[in-house]
Amino acid sequence: MHVRKISADLLISVSTPALIKGVVVLDDDGTIVLIGERKDFDPADLEIYDGIICPGFINAHCHLELSYMKGKIAEKKGIAQFIIDLIDYRNGFLLSGEDLIVTDEIDTAIRNATAEMQENGIIGIGDISNERYTFSTKANNPLRFHTFIECLGFFPDKAEKYFQHSKDVFEKARALKLAASITPHAPYSVPPGLFQKIFSYQENNPAIYSYHNQESAAESTFFKNGAGDLLKVFQHFNIPSSIHFPTGKNSLQSVINYFPDSKKTLFVHNTFSNADDILLITERLPEAYFCFCPNANLFIENHLPEFSLFANYHDRICIGTDSYASNHQLSVLEEIKTIQRYHPSLATIDLIKWSTLNGAKFFGWDRELGSIEAGKKPGLNLIINTTPSFQFKENTTIQKLI
Repeated sequence: MHVRKISADLLISVSTPALIKGVVVLDDDGTIVLIGERKDFDPADLEIYDGIICPGFINAHCHLELSYMKGKIAEKKGIAQFIIDLIDYRNGFLLSGEDLIVTDEIDTAIRNATAEMQENGIIGIGDISNERYTFSTKANNPLRFHTFIECLGFFPDKAEKYFQHSKDVFEKARALKLAASITPHAPYSVPPGLFQKIFSYQENNPAIYSYHNQESAAESTFFKNGAGDLLKVFQHFNIPSSIHFPTGKNSLQSVINYFPDSKKTLFVHNTFSNADDILLITERLPEAYFCFCPNANLFIENHLPEFSLFANYHDRICIGTDSYASNHQLSVLEEIKTIQRYHPSLATIDLIKWSTLNGAKFFGWDRELGSIEAGKKPGLNLIINTTPSFQFKENTTIQKLI
């Protein structure tokens, strides 16, 4: 059996304390045999690198099927204009040519984006799908995927139609043996009856959920008094605003009771969440996790979450890239670099945990992925060009080793 012995300036295994000049020993299929210190090995037997070795990344929130929108949506216009521009571009693109040609362009963009993520050291992906465009790529790919079939629609009396569409997509995923679950999109796009249909569905495998939470200040204004920027979306698409009834509470408070407390839910973005919101989620939903997509938050709202409010939840935080409709790259490293640039007090070791083991635990992949431990096959990344104290720099890059 061929064995590789790989060492770097710092080894962040995630599950155990970081090792200066640590060594990871692997067999020929990438399974970890053991970890140790460089002084215990013959230097001639080692592959020695400058930088940080860490496990493969988990991209907990992505929209691969939007990869054809790369560079097509204007930045920093707010969530309402982003939604309008995205839907208008999508509708125009889908009508732009013959179905086979359009589908081929979408498929090529998805495959290129997936290859980019793999090159960027991502080994597992939580991916949002509204249609089946990504399924052939996922069915024939070494990356680990969970597909969230995103269910949404604005008209309460059409809840059954919206849900049936999601069930049809879900069944196509399951026919290809893809892990999948039907999940709600966001508070303003899921009427009460649709929430109930989603969370009463028993076929999800595994039964985990993803949810766009407090991505903008506009959604809470909309729920409190029926006003604000989100009205532009209703007006643009000729949706009567009368179908929405203000609750007098913010968006999270208005919908939190629909969520099952015994299931894992990934609350994504949390850009405008405050301390009371976070406490409400964690007390009401003990299996809740949080996912940050900072570059998308800057792209859409030019605003970041208050990361310090999540200081007590380091075991529940994941990292996502969102989509090429709202980002310039699909790189988990670039996301955690952005977080540390704005909040330099956040330690590199914690950010690596957010982007590896926490995501693996949420998706149930932690027996193989997420940390460098004997018996696991987590992939290995080399993070290059950090400060002497292992903080990220603007030109910090990544090399996928395994």
